[in-house]
Amino acid sequence: MAERMRIAGSMWSVPKAAQVREAHRLRDAGLDVLHWDTTDGIFAREGGFSAEEAAAMTTETGMRGEAHLMVTDPLACLDAWTGFCELVIVHAEAEGWRAALDRIERRGSRPALALSPGTPVTSVPSNELAVLTMSVVPGQGGATFDESALATVRALRKAASGAPRLLGLDGGVTREIGSRAPAAGADWLVSGTDLFGSPTPRAWLSDVRVASPPVV
Repeated sequence: MAERMRIAGSMWSVPKAAQVREAHRLRDAGLDVLHWDTTDGIFAREGGFSAEEAAAMTTETGMRGEAHLMVTDPLACLDAWTGFCELVIVHAEAEGWRAALDRIERRGSRPALALSPGTPVTSVPSNELAVLTMSVVPGQGGATFDESALATVRALRKAASGAPRLLGLDGGVTREIGSRAPAAGADWLVSGTDLFGSPTPRAWLSDVRVASPPVV
């Protein structure tokens, strides 16, 4: 079933004391997906959320959840996230990522593969798999968007040859980048600092969703 551009809000850079309040503020502005980053301190610098913290806030706000596992061994931790996240993302640079994608699907969540900067699109095994293109080094919340990520999305969209495919951008996604992303073939955006820092999040979301392609 088609929907608007999928926009997920990441609270990586939101101070802990303000997270619940900010989640409610963005929900009331029209955001309906929370993007939960978690790291092991090895694959990416320490930060993000535990599955327990994320599950509690997802339930409390009534929003949908997606998990971004920035870890060296996703198989070891993904079960804790599939219970409440409709989509779970693992990295192409991580150990056992193919097995992790299979397990995510078996556990009833949608699997997605993340590509760090510099990872070639040829790493993606299927032209239907959801792919999240990172424009910053994983774990570097608040960093500047790398324009080359748009070229990666264009290449992935071209490779899909019309097949349904969820293609996203994560890292430094601003309101302006979000407005340009659909032209590159993106139908999924993850934004943290710019979205949560906006005094007018309803307008931020509306601007990005205008003329956006449907999500399959």
